[in-house]
Amino acid sequence: MSAPFGNKNGFELHGIRHVSSSSINLWESNPALWIAQYLLKLKRPPSAAMWRGIVVEDAVVGALTMFGGKGAVRDLKFHIRAALKKFDTEIVIADEKTTRERDAIEPMVELALKELKKYGEPEFSVDGAQQKVEINCHGDGWKLPIIGYLDLVYPRHGLVVDLKTTMRMPSSMMASHRRQRCIYQRCMGNQQVKFLYVTPKKSGWLEDGDVDEELAKIKSQMNRLERFLKLSDDPKFLASIIPVDPTHFYWSDCIDHRKEIFGI
Repeated sequence: MSAPFGNKNGFELHGIRHVSSSSINLWESNPALWIAQYLLKLKRPPSAAMWRGIVVEDAVVGALTMFGGKGAVRDLKFHIRAALKKFDTEIVIADEKTTRERDAIEPMVELALKELKKYGEPEFSVDGAQQKVEINCHGDGWKLPIIGYLDLVYPRHGLVVDLKTTMRMPSSMMASHRRQRCIYQRCMGNQQVKFLYVTPKKSGWLEDGDVDEELAKIKSQMNRLERFLKLSDDPKFLASIIPVDPTHFYWSDCIDHRKEIFGI
């Protein structure tokens, strides 16, 4: 552990130039995993559920944009085949869970398109990528951008849609999704930000959370994170002073990292 650190705040001390809603949520729910990913740069093992979400979104975007929108979804089977091929390339373990996730891809794409095709073609950045949004968070002696990337933007409808795939339809948004939505809402001003949830059997829209209230919670968590980071410029020292849940699925593929970094 080295000190003192001069006038650097905790984020500057570790070279952190921005955060995202996923980073903030991970810090709150699992600080050990946050250190592993954001300070020690260990990659999180990909999961079948993660790739299911990625390929569903790719297929939906492709079907809505490749042929000019206008509410028409064409060559849907082409995009579904491409999604399944990408999933099979990334996830090669054919167990029961993986098969269930793979089987969900086609109905999820179809349900998402059923909800979205009425809005026509979404708008993307000039390079075809997702639109980046950013707000500045000012804390106790620090300031840092919070960035995000929008899934689907429909300026003519004053609507921003974030697509979430899940095996079970929620009745309300979980805290991490509320915060993400409220960040986007503050960035997008008068445009309405809604989350579209799709399961293999149904779809539903949610837009929970008070923007000011959720952003205040985010600021509180970031203040805690900054104070924690300022304790040391050594990530391994920080890892040594926090609790670790060894049963978390991340460590099943990273047992050596767990033992080396956290000593358990």
